[in-house]
Amino acid sequence: MKTFTITRTFNAPRDIVWDCWTKAEHFGNWFAPPGCTSKLIHSDIQPGGHNHICITTSDGTTFYGKYTFQEIEPKNRLVYISSFADEDANLIHHPMSPSWPLELMTTITFENKGETTDLTLSWEPWNASTEEISTFIQGLESCHEGWSGTFDNLDNYLDQLK
Repeated sequence: MKTFTITRTFNAPRDIVWDCWTKAEHFGNWFAPPGCTSKLIHSDIQPGGHNHICITTSDGTTFYGKYTFQEIEPKNRLVYISSFADEDANLIHHPMSPSWPLELMTTITFENKGETTDLTLSWEPWNASTEEISTFIQGLESCHEGWSGTFDNLDNYLDQLK
């Protein structure tokens, strides 16, 4: 099985980067692909808790995501199951790719580098069928593009916090 992994160095201390991922007042301000906006609907950052987010594209299309937390090591590591959802936070398949995995195990590590932070995000299909795994593997390049753009948004948001 393939795992998607992306690493990015952010020009901010780990405490601030961690807060941007885990505090409601920050997360909804940057967590979206390029050209999209997001609104955090629900946030409960603890094992078994979840975030529910609405992402709106430039043409007004809305998508929802649900991130159910599995493990939290403050300022070091987040592990959650990432899924598309409906407006009530029920899991749904990707609206434009029904064979995309229903769930992705997401692991994010935060490595302190003094005034910068190395963040590594890994995705792997979770409880996925053979067809879903195949679709995931075929979409690895778009994963890179999407996360690179989302990380650009985080970079811009971190600049605004300075």
